[in-house]
Amino acid sequence: MKSLTSFVLSLAALAAAPLAMASEKPQPLPDQQDAVSRSLMPCPGGLERFLPGDYYFCSAARSYWSGHDGLARQSLLNAASWGSKPAQYALGVMYFNGDHAQKNRPLGLAWLALASERHDPAYEPTFVSAFQQVTPEERAQANAYWKDMKGTYADAVAAPRAERRFDREYQRIAWAVNFGGSVFIDGVTLPYGYAGIPGGVPLQSGFSLGRMLQTQKAQYFYGYNSHVFVGDAELVPISQVTTARSE
Repeated sequence: MKSLTSFVLSLAALAAAPLAMASEKPQPLPDQQDAVSRSLMPCPGGLERFLPGDYYFCSAARSYWSGHDGLARQSLLNAASWGSKPAQYALGVMYFNGDHAQKNRPLGLAWLALASERHDPAYEPTFVSAFQQVTPEERAQANAYWKDMKGTYADAVAAPRAERRFDREYQRIAWAVNFGGSVFIDGVTLPYGYAGIPGGVPLQSGFSLGRMLQTQKAQYFYGYNSHVFVGDAELVPISQVTTARSE
């Protein structure tokens, strides 16, 4: 199975690069050098207030490229619990392929199913490809994993939780957004009067920060309202998703 997404700048080698020993740092492919350099920059701590899924995904990338596979997986799990589809996808690729994790194709398939529940074309084709490769026994085990994981990681639980977190924190800066104030958020904005700006003029207004955060929120929850339910808020079984995709 090959990664079909372009977003995995910091975790691209999960599906493509040769496996490294647990004590070694992964070696990026030639076209990944810039992406890896960016991923090793400090993750904006203030982002954890608003979009913890993005923050922990960034942390996973840093740990992965630093050769700390266990920390990377834990950060991906943290991100996944906040409804991060990139994190759920990365976990799916890792376990399905056995890339820097013990190979477990049913578990990988379950993660790919969760990553695909918004029917995002960046993730769903990989899920369908993986589904078509597994045995009936592996599919049954994947369904068992998936049903157990839904209570923590599915959009029905994780996405509203993440959205409430964002809205609560955003409300705390709403005064600056609405009335022209300035805001400092660690790692997201620069401090008031930074670099000796005359008069201590802030580098980012509440309005521009609010617009930036709302754009990040829209990207994070892209496709969330398109998820499919049947009956009493039950996710469509992964076999049905695959059948529909293949037709």
